[in-house]
Amino acid sequence: MNKKLLILATIGILALLAVPATATEQVIVNSADWRDVYSAMLYASLEGKKGHFLTSERHARIILPSIPRTSESIEVFSSRNNPFIVGYESLLESEGYQNIEELRTGSANLEILERLPDIDKFIIVDDSYGYNSVSVAPLAALGRYYVLFANSNNINRIASTLEDRSVNELIIYGHTDRELRDALQEYNPEIIDTGDRFENNIEIVEKYQELYRSIHGQPRRQAILTNGEFIETSIMNGADPVLFIGFANVPDHVQEYIDGSDLEVGTLIGNELIGTATFIRRQTGLSVFVKFGQGARVPEGAIAQVEDLDRFPIPRYELDLDVVSAMINTATDNLEVTYRNLAPIATYFRPLSIRVSDDQQSVLVDIEDTSPIFIEGNSYRTITYPLVDGDGNRIDLTGDEKLLSMTVIYGESPRSLEQELEIQLSIEEVNIIDGAEIEIIDVSYVQRTSTFLVDVRNIGEVDAYATAEIHDLIVDGDTTIFGTDETVMVRPGRTATLSVETTMEEEDIPYNEEVRAKVLYGERENALIKITEGVFPFKFAAPNIMLYILIILIILLLLLFFLNKKCGNCKAKNPLLRKKCRKCGHKL
Repeated sequence: MNKKLLILATIGILALLAVPATATEQVIVNSADWRDVYSAMLYASLEGKKGHFLTSERHARIILPSIPRTSESIEVFSSRNNPFIVGYESLLESEGYQNIEELRTGSANLEILERLPDIDKFIIVDDSYGYNSVSVAPLAALGRYYVLFANSNNINRIASTLEDRSVNELIIYGHTDRELRDALQEYNPEIIDTGDRFENNIEIVEKYQELYRSIHGQPRRQAILTNGEFIETSIMNGADPVLFIGFANVPDHVQEYIDGSDLEVGTLIGNELIGTATFIRRQTGLSVFVKFGQGARVPEGAIAQVEDLDRFPIPRYELDLDVVSAMINTATDNLEVTYRNLAPIATYFRPLSIRVSDDQQSVLVDIEDTSPIFIEGNSYRTITYPLVDGDGNRIDLTGDEKLLSMTVIYGESPRSLEQELEIQLSIEEVNIIDGAEIEIIDVSYVQRTSTFLVDVRNIGEVDAYATAEIHDLIVDGDTTIFGTDETVMVRPGRTATLSVETTMEEEDIPYNEEVRAKVLYGERENALIKITEGVFPFKFAAPNIMLYILIILIILLLLLFFLNKKCGNCKAKNPLLRKKCRKCGHKL
């Protein structure tokens, strides 16, 4: 196929008219829980049956024209707790369907596995990261793996389930709890977890291609393009691998993989990512078809209608970055841009372009450092950019109305900058020489709370605001950054302790012989434009002596209050410090 073809905005593979399913055995999922839908659709693929799922109560009737009344059998998996429609079996019978078996499930993922006694290969994913299940679905269908959803509540049940089976192969994919990996260590699992969901996805695509070659003698030339936010029938049937392309931006390593791969055609599911797919076509030459609809199953009028695809949403983490202010500091000739992370999870970002303009000119600012920048959840980060153009010339804005235009990419890891923000806002002018001066004097670790204490001193002459980050910390095999969204004010000559909570556990301590601490600070609370950092030997925090003294004093007071002594004369009980018996007056 010619790689220079333009993107074809067409249903392409399916054609416009809905075609009734030809498989004689059907599976229908009646559940509002995406894990039930995924498990039953995978079951259908593994058993060579045609899978369908409901997306609403109304949809229960809409899908019926897709299901032949001559079907040999129909299995309905209905959630006991969260079905779209109660009594779906009765509805199907009233429409003329026969040989129906409705199964009411509580935990469909494990219950459906009981119907697959021959399965001996498994992929484990954490159901907190739904996109991971989308990534592994084609490999699971092609290689007859069953995907098990793991979380902190069912680790023991999963381990118990596998004990009753002959496990031939086990893959743990993406981030999972340490307890789970420890519980399954006896199966010598293959662990695919690079800390980046796109790199994980590329590894699973390569694993799919290796298996496909062993079956067909050549690699698969076509892939499904998506961002892992929904379940769709073609994702679950194993015919094509799934390649993540990002929501609004294509990470560099995804482009590099496409360039060096055997892929020639991409099928984009849905038209939300058409801008990203267009970029891929231009950069790599990959031909892209857009599968965005299907023929109406309940036609209305003389003209054939087009329905949206049946897609079931998967929960995902919502990133939300904003640019809240832009200032030209005439005292330093710097542009100060303040970013705000509105999401509760840490984010990485970098500007693609910064343009400043006034009534007379519009100039691109030269961005010297293009490495991704870390910003903690629910916090601010101010970055300074020298006001120079690409030739190193100083940019002078003299007009009354000054504007900033920016394009920023951001994501959940440094190599996964898949979101894009375009913003325009007015530039203010300030004249501030930031006189804050902070030094890091010590870094220590409190094991009980998994918290680093960063002790700082204000060595300047003005009040300073500061926040801290711990960089390059190895936790559970991954190198990561932890920060605090708390900003502390430190007066001149005083010290303060900045607390950085982590998820580090005792097993991680030997891998962190040194700790790199970074402190962001400045005179203005929401403009911490200065940075100091240092590498410190790992050490535990000294015990808090004053706290222990206070505890001992409290214990002594309680003892004095509750302990008593008997009177030798009348045997009455008296407080420990009393000199005479309160009953008979006898000297104690």
